[in-house]
Amino acid sequence: MRLKKFASILLIGLGLAIATGFATVFLATFTSIFGVGSAAIDTCKYHAEVYDGLELTRLTQELQGSGLIGRIHGTVPTANMAVLSVRDPNNFFSHEEFSLLSRNSDVQATLNPLHRHDRVCVQGRILDNSSPQKHVLVENLKVMDAWAETDDSPAYEYEAGVPAELLGGTRFVGKVHAIGADGHMLITEYKDQIIPIFVRDATISDSLYRGDIVRITYTIQRRPQEPIHLQLDGTVEQPVEVLDAIASWHEQPKTLSGELVKFPQSPQIQFDVYAINVDTDGIQRTFTLVNFEDTAAFQSIRDRLAEIWDDHADSVVNGRNYLINPGVTIQAQGVINVVSPEQANPQILLESIEALDVMTADVAASDVAASGVMEM
Repeated sequence: MRLKKFASILLIGLGLAIATGFATVFLATFTSIFGVGSAAIDTCKYHAEVYDGLELTRLTQELQGSGLIGRIHGTVPTANMAVLSVRDPNNFFSHEEFSLLSRNSDVQATLNPLHRHDRVCVQGRILDNSSPQKHVLVENLKVMDAWAETDDSPAYEYEAGVPAELLGGTRFVGKVHAIGADGHMLITEYKDQIIPIFVRDATISDSLYRGDIVRITYTIQRRPQEPIHLQLDGTVEQPVEVLDAIASWHEQPKTLSGELVKFPQSPQIQFDVYAINVDTDGIQRTFTLVNFEDTAAFQSIRDRLAEIWDDHADSVVNGRNYLINPGVTIQAQGVINVVSPEQANPQILLESIEALDVMTADVAASDVAASGVMEM
């Protein structure tokens, strides 16, 4: 009798242990798949030592632990695309980008409305795929600091039909937006879209600069199907042809004109920066207006441009990652400055405020030039 009772207790205990273990595994799997578990996301803490040097092993451990903290570089809600930028706390110019994806509709609904510069904490895991840019499957996301825009202009609406039209072509002319993953990832701008392109031979992108106008010959990658990813066509001799190298403009005196642009103060810039959008061969390039040698002159230039901007605030529209005023055209005379392949925008070095000439024009917002041309 005692033996039967002991055996029954043992079986019951074993059953509870199995059930408890199953429940634990089930809950862990459920959380991983469906992105629940808000208690874990509350542990978001910034550990500066983890981000020193941006070593992938430590960043991965943080991602799977208390959460990886960074700022949103950009989003394209129509393509369910978001990119997180993580910076080295000891080197502003050192940063890594991660594509953010989710299989959970609730998490994706949180990703899509994010804005550039929003500070977020992400928990998840790095996907094992062939992309040179790391992709994170987001399981939890917390907005730690929503970046407050200083402008009330409507949100930017992406042009319809892009990049779906790329499916029917093999070549396009666009602009280099960035180069990453040691040259294996070429990010281009086509019209108003950001198009990632896989580069098998990194020597092809060695000499490219941000802002170069290029002709790309491509094929469509089979995976992923969304967003569309391109790869260079390996069957042609020159899949990337530089039509206009921005580095060739360096130290050249130029007189350029274009619509006034403003990059509002942000975590990356200490004050509002003004620029002009210049149409070069049908492609828009943005030239910032600066003076690095005379602080007082630079302040006068910024004050004057701010005054012009405010006087024509009614015509300001959202230009995706900046504000643009189609009602104001500025002519600027100075020397072009391009010192690094990673420089965000070429600069016009102005001697003084007299280097600027202001022209107002009644131009519709829809007339803003594109950043790419399709070639069949």
